[in-house]
Amino acid sequence: MKPKLSIDPGLNGGFALLDDDGVVSAENMPIGMTDIVDRLREIKVKHPNVSCIMEKTGTHVMGNSASASVKFARHCGSLESTLYCLGIPTIQVPPQTWMKKLGALPKDKKDRKNKIKEMMAARYPHLRVTLKNADALGILTAETGSHILFE
Repeated sequence: MKPKLSIDPGLNGGFALLDDDGVVSAENMPIGMTDIVDRLREIKVKHPNVSCIMEKTGTHVMGNSASASVKFARHCGSLESTLYCLGIPTIQVPPQTWMKKLGALPKDKKDRKNKIKEMMAARYPHLRVTLKNADALGILTAETGSHILFE
């Protein structure tokens, strides 16, 4: 099985990994660019054929401050650059696309995040699903299908 990494690129986002054996793991976004680069490098070394699915975000959202939008866009760009430099092929998927594949979700952001967390905790009982890594698991689940195994 070809390993897949999914990334919810927010500072409060996370990574989810479907490894070569079909086992899924998840983790919160590392703190700081050095830790993010180190973790992605570790994943690439352990899974040389890994490819990535990253949520397509990083644009300005009405209501957010300009400085917050710039900071988020730079973070997303840094992730993209790191993946490119490590030779990890990456596709980007808009949130609406992967969320639609999970079925009906609440419109309210907080309710939607909690529903995705609940769904992923039920699907992956061996993991500690948090609000930080639930979307990464949702992206992985939506974009890889139901062939995923449990530990």
